[in-house]
Amino acid sequence: MIHDSIVKEFNHPKVMIVDDDKDSVRLLELSLGPLGFSIEKASCGSEAIERITQQIPDLVLLDVLLPDAHGFEICKIIKEKIVKDVFVPVIMVTALSSREDKIQGLQAGADDFITKPIDIGELVAKINALLRIRYLHRKLRENYEQLKKLENTKELLVRMIIHDLKNPLMALVSSLELLNLKTKDIISEKEIFSPHHALKITERILRLIQNLLDITKMEEGKLRLNYTPIDIKEIFKEIKEMFAAEATQKGATINYKIDKVPIFKADKDLLLRILENLVSNALKSLYPKDRRPGLIALKAKQSGERFVEISVRDNGCGIPKDNFRKIFDKFTQIELKKDQKHFHTGLGLPFCKLAVETHGGKIWVESIVGQGSQFNFVIPINPMSLLHKT
Repeated sequence: MIHDSIVKEFNHPKVMIVDDDKDSVRLLELSLGPLGFSIEKASCGSEAIERITQQIPDLVLLDVLLPDAHGFEICKIIKEKIVKDVFVPVIMVTALSSREDKIQGLQAGADDFITKPIDIGELVAKINALLRIRYLHRKLRENYEQLKKLENTKELLVRMIIHDLKNPLMALVSSLELLNLKTKDIISEKEIFSPHHALKITERILRLIQNLLDITKMEEGKLRLNYTPIDIKEIFKEIKEMFAAEATQKGATINYKIDKVPIFKADKDLLLRILENLVSNALKSLYPKDRRPGLIALKAKQSGERFVEISVRDNGCGIPKDNFRKIFDKFTQIELKKDQKHFHTGLGLPFCKLAVETHGGKIWVESIVGQGSQFNFVIPINPMSLLHKT
């Protein structure tokens, strides 16, 4: 009978019998069917090839002598042209027992032999053994594909890290290079390109690295929020100062508006990083300043009794509607066309989504291609109010 592990792994293993001898086929069908095997039949080589091409069985019982071809030839076609990298065992059924015949069969790809008249007990034992090998081969292949996927994910993560760190590093280098120049041309820019600004950019780089660590913690529910009273005006002022140099270089303006927002409780560090990621992406999306002056507008307002709503709007290239959900997925690269160039959103938006949801809020985007985007998120004014929702 079929081994229990084979039943568990294959349910009803599909065995294809390729033989033109109706009596032999009937005997095998009556012997194997009641044991739990699902039987498929083909009376010649061409029919077997057609059926196997349409649906690959778990094992093939292939008679050596067929009316339209030699069994060894059919075995070679099955192994080399149809199943290829997938392991499908082939047992050659033959009255031949010479050493030369077995060598020829092995060269054609046969996995085992059984001679006529067939001993059903021996046949079932061989089928069980080969199906076990098929299962292990399949698992090995699945593990290999999983490893490839993990490797691709690793490469993608590395590219995203490099991408996310590149801009602040470039800004830092530019600031330090300008500070190093001792010409009158930069005297008026000292307030923008200062050691203080260089320090701020360095802190941004550290926060980007922290984002990567916190994403895993938030996914596992292990990140504890440090709730403190938040004055959103102070947060907006800090963000504006943080991106002052980059905005100046792009000829962009950053402004903010606050519409009667009370002091609320949130994790200040996470809130800053949410806004930092949103403003950073907004700056990347802007058109060159000679085409259209860049504008980034931050806004905060109370939403209902329990929430504060914060938005970051830009007049950049915009996002296609079919990408609205994808941009918040981790390890998903969205390429947004901007003046025949492409850029990636990186890991910033997945971090924003997790950080907002960890606060008990939600985030979404509104955008029109060519006109700009607005990212909105809401978080509770008082986190304890979530425990008393009716």
